[in-house]
Amino acid sequence: MVSFDLDGVIMRNAWNEGIEPRILEHLRKSPALLGLHPDEADRRGRLAIREEWGRLATGREWVALYDWDTIYTSVSRSLGGEPAPDVAGLVKFFCGVEGMVRLLPGTHTGLERLQDDGFSIVAITNGYYKYQWPVLSALGVDGFFDRVVTPDTASYAKPDARIFASVPGLRAHVGDSLVWDMLGANQAGVVAVWLDAELPGDLRALPIEQRTSHDSFPHHVVAVLEKTIWRRYHPEATPEACTPDAVVVNVDEAAEILSARLATQV
Repeated sequence: MVSFDLDGVIMRNAWNEGIEPRILEHLRKSPALLGLHPDEADRRGRLAIREEWGRLATGREWVALYDWDTIYTSVSRSLGGEPAPDVAGLVKFFCGVEGMVRLLPGTHTGLERLQDDGFSIVAITNGYYKYQWPVLSALGVDGFFDRVVTPDTASYAKPDARIFASVPGLRAHVGDSLVWDMLGANQAGVVAVWLDAELPGDLRALPIEQRTSHDSFPHHVVAVLEKTIWRRYHPEATPEACTPDAVVVNVDEAAEILSARLATQV
């Protein structure tokens, strides 16, 4: 059994290009922002969203942190506005708009390889089920996944090891976040495969099995960790705790290394 994160690994959703602009458009109509220049209204709207998100993270309300319907409505009401549009409904709408959701390179062939090699595949993601499943279905890859495990269905969010433990027989996890995915997989005791689409060229040129042992790799891990805000909320996310067992640039490479490492454990 192997698991994958979704957004940034398997697919790109419509959040930045579709959903967030619709939410900001809604917030502009709230009494606190009405009459402002749209750019200023959007700046204040984003700030209010970040503040609400930060409040939940500081309170370690990890499952609520990904409930965007509640977050956006809470922000809208704090600005004197009406409840925000239904995010799950927006997800479904934008799944039907050409170019708004897409599979990432190497995804289909990689999933096919794992399936052909006899692996069961699940998704472990911090996006709520109602935001994730419609995208997988619209992209035609939902049939590869036996389960989609999310905070609202599991009652835990990555990097909590318990969300990984909720999948019996899990052997490996592939994700693009050092904190959410690699820290969580390491704590859960499964093979941690980091999908880094921006892997530096000197590392990318190496065979997959040699990348993590290269002298420059620990420095790359440190540099990426220093850029993430998540360490503020997860002090346990040290470079050592977040170092993966392998690093790849797409799902096709992930399938290659997993098939090689876990062939006897299928």
